[in-house]
Amino acid sequence: MLDPNILKPITGSFVNPMHTDTGTNNWGRKEWENNFRLMKNLGMDTIIVIRCEVEHNGQRWSALDPRSTTWPEDPDLLSMFFRLCDETEMKLYLGGTESITNLHQGEWRQEIADNREFYETMLKRFGHHPCLHGLYLTIEALPWHFNFFDIAVGIGKCMRDLAPNLKTLFSPTFNGLKGDLSSHYTPEEFEKSFSPLFDQLGGILDFCAWQDKFCDVPCQMGQILTHPLDAWYEAAGRMMRRNGIELWANIEAFQRSSQAYVPSRIFRQADYRTLIAKIEAASRHVEKLITYEFASCLSPDAEWGSSGRLLQRYIEALGLYHEKI
Repeated sequence: MLDPNILKPITGSFVNPMHTDTGTNNWGRKEWENNFRLMKNLGMDTIIVIRCEVEHNGQRWSALDPRSTTWPEDPDLLSMFFRLCDETEMKLYLGGTESITNLHQGEWRQEIADNREFYETMLKRFGHHPCLHGLYLTIEALPWHFNFFDIAVGIGKCMRDLAPNLKTLFSPTFNGLKGDLSSHYTPEEFEKSFSPLFDQLGGILDFCAWQDKFCDVPCQMGQILTHPLDAWYEAAGRMMRRNGIELWANIEAFQRSSQAYVPSRIFRQADYRTLIAKIEAASRHVEKLITYEFASCLSPDAEWGSSGRLLQRYIEALGLYHEKI
């Protein structure tokens, strides 16, 4: 059994107000309120709205959709997130908008302009909330995707310009596919490819939480082996330190397709040994651990019943105990 003293706790979670690839919970006010209190009681202090609007196949989904709440207290889910973060004294990072049409048609300047307009509008509407702590750079891509670096730097500059007193957060990925769609970057290639981006984000970005992505549980004959994530965190750490960006970890609490058969691209929660192994690796390198996401992969009220059991194993591994679990 691992010593819980070497494991850092997860202290933040993304929330996804739109349809999600980790399942749909169909929560109402009671479930959302209970789970925000539960996250707070487990030591979490940070909520990141992963994106507030997204366009796909010509359809727009919005966290401001008035059909998202069936109770009168909150006009929409985004308003509820702000209310609950105020009530629980958690910090909220506000994600932006994403247009698949812009990205796939090469309209990268329009993607930046759309995000600027969105953040301007949201800051006017929600900027008075005490919980608003930062802005989240929503785009997720790889170096060869649709002017990814131009978009990330452009939106980052907009965020800093519009809200210079707020923090900025980004969450790209380790172990991505190369442009040939068959081979993966090595840690050395990853550092070489991403360095030009982060050299431009110095002074713009405060925190970077890398999606860990790996699913390995390296152990042989009872001996824990060197975790493959170590080399990736070391490479990321060099880029972050050089540019004054604090290194975080985005601990994925779900299974990727390399871990299990995933029908219809719905990712179920991770095996508890995988989650603990990834927390162990991140704890050696980063300042803060966040996750994608508590609501669908760790909550006792999640669609998949073993999400609550994953939370139990996490609590035991970290030496955390709470009367509500």
